Amino acid sequence: MSRKKILWLCSWYPGKTEPFNGDFVQRHARAAALYNDICVIHVAGDDTGKIRRTEQEINTSWGLTEHILYYKGPSSYPGKLLSHYRWFFLFKKAINHYLNKYGEPDIVHVHVPVKAGLFALWLKRKYGIPYVITEHWGIYNSIEVNNYASRSRAFKQLTRNVFKNADIFHSVSYFLAAGVNKLVLRINSHIIPNATDTDFFYYKEKENNTFRFIHVSNMVPLKNAEGILRSFQSLLVQNSNVELVIVGDTDNSIREYAMKLNLPGKTVSFRREMPYQEVAAEMQKADCLILFSNIENSPCVIGEALCCGLPVIATNVGGVPELVNETNSVLIKPKDETALTSAMQQIMTGYAAYDRKKIAEEASNKFSYSVIGRRFDEVYSRLTVHS
Repeated sequence: MSRKKILWLCSWYPGKTEPFNGDFVQRHARAAALYNDICVIHVAGDDTGKIRRTEQEINTSWGLTEHILYYKGPSSYPGKLLSHYRWFFLFKKAINHYLNKYGEPDIVHVHVPVKAGLFALWLKRKYGIPYVITEHWGIYNSIEVNNYASRSRAFKQLTRNVFKNADIFHSVSYFLAAGVNKLVLRINSHIIPNATDTDFFYYKEKENNTFRFIHVSNMVPLKNAEGILRSFQSLLVQNSNVELVIVGDTDNSIREYAMKLNLPGKTVSFRREMPYQEVAAEMQKADCLILFSNIENSPCVIGEALCCGLPVIATNVGGVPELVNETNSVLIKPKDETALTSAMQQIMTGYAAYDRKKIAEEASNKFSYSVIGRRFDEVYSRLTVHS
């Protein structure tokens, strides 16, 4: 089947100012580019001082072009208002550049409706180009502090309008799709999970004999990393040959909290935010992933851990149950630290029952780029057949 031209309009996307902003969108793009020609457009305003003038970067690899524009975004209120206009101007300019160079795309694919969905509406009305919308934002619940219900009328109106006019709605979890249907409007959805780069995340025989738990996150309050430390402290009362590695902290707060708990230095260690290939290497040295979040959508870290053959301890929240089963996980209630300690002990005691090679193989068949890319191609093919 011939490759289709797909224009991706992304509200979130990683770049040099925010290397982990919407990194899961980039992984979807790399997967989709295996079967179709994907061109990503993303415009990023920066108020940290890294960007002093408008600039752009264009990265091209097989099947994927990333056109990212950066501009200085002032932090004052008048400056923020001006920033919206600059964002709009640069985004439209990039789209016109695409149209002049490649012609009209077969399909537009929006990632996160606010604000990139504005241009999908414009392209559909002006050229009749159908569009797919993917929502990644986990705001369609009552647990997230800045949730959908708390947003402005303008935000809700734009979100609803983008969804209403979409030809296909895709979500990474049934949980998120149900939230959209409940709070925005009733719309059929296609579920395709987040993708994992199996060139990095794959099963590797572990060399160290010490049982190692690993937690990977940005340590925001919803991840409840402090609860993991307290539960691990309880585990140490009856276990000595065990350790915990925490990956992804960007400041010293979680390390300082570990010191307050007087956790032995050799049992808990920390790794700063790091590239994915290094995260993969850390997972391959571990025995089990812990994710103790209060709420989740469809966490990439679970797919990554499973592809490395790690069983997972996670909270039974959001889209997490959609990613795991009884052969590769133990699910517990959020904030239940006693249950977390018990789950860690359960994993250690019954570890021989987990077939790590099989866990990795099954996960690769679910989350790898080739599998996810093929599923996106099926979605795109539905539109081109019926257009």
